[in-house]
Amino acid sequence: MIRNKRETKSNFLSLYLKEPLQLGKVHSIFENSLNIQFPVGLVHIGQIGMPLSPFGCLIEPNDFQKIHDQCQLGDIVRFKQGQFFLYTQKEVIKIALDQFEMRDLTIPKLELSAQELKENLLYQMLEKAFYSLSIEIGLPLNETIKKGLQSLTEPQLKAKELNDEEIIRLLIGRGIGLTPSGDDILIGYTFARMLFQKTDEWQSKLADTLKKIKTTAISEAYFNALLHGSINENFLHLAQLFTEKDCEKINVELQALKRFGHTSGTDTLYGFTLGLQYVQKETER
Repeated sequence: MIRNKRETKSNFLSLYLKEPLQLGKVHSIFENSLNIQFPVGLVHIGQIGMPLSPFGCLIEPNDFQKIHDQCQLGDIVRFKQGQFFLYTQKEVIKIALDQFEMRDLTIPKLELSAQELKENLLYQMLEKAFYSLSIEIGLPLNETIKKGLQSLTEPQLKAKELNDEEIIRLLIGRGIGLTPSGDDILIGYTFARMLFQKTDEWQSKLADTLKKIKTTAISEAYFNALLHGSINENFLHLAQLFTEKDCEKINVELQALKRFGHTSGTDTLYGFTLGLQYVQKETER
């Protein structure tokens, strides 16, 4: 049995796991984490020291290694009264989720004028890095995609080459990886607009399109959490950087975010910068 420790879980899991009894199975296993598929969606199990997923929890590395060594794809997992029971080939492993410390990954609300945003150090550093981010993302940029990405920064319909629904359809599921680059760009972009309450009808358009176009299960879990107001712990740190006055501290954080995943961190930062450009223009109107 896994010992109860000061491990952490996202507050979003309480919404995810409202039913006291659910049956799932091991969906995917990686070197440092795994995902469990429940009817409501994925639950991510990582290790202490990793960024907390909005749909996940973090456990002790030694305990994770035990699970990693014994679990196989398709193994049954039961969620009962706040605890996970993993039915491995060797034994039933219990994770006492109800004993974990809860961490709030809710997207906060920020207020900055158009001028304040333009003069903000984080905004200026992201603008300066924008070109390098654009050539480092995992999405090949043909002319149609370039027009679509540019349209994301425009609040006025007349200035858009493509409408919102066309852009969303263009990006969802595009690219390779567990979370395709197009999805990461959309998540970063939506996060920026949610931070400054500039989503208007964007969120409902994104949610409606996700019902029609399939992407990976892991991306769907991130989108679901985002549309319910939660995001990955490391990207939530971006919200705190809007009050940071030290260039070096901001740069260290941005470089760490870029190292997240294969290109996921860079893709998300690129989308976040596009979102900030939209917010700045919309606030200026």
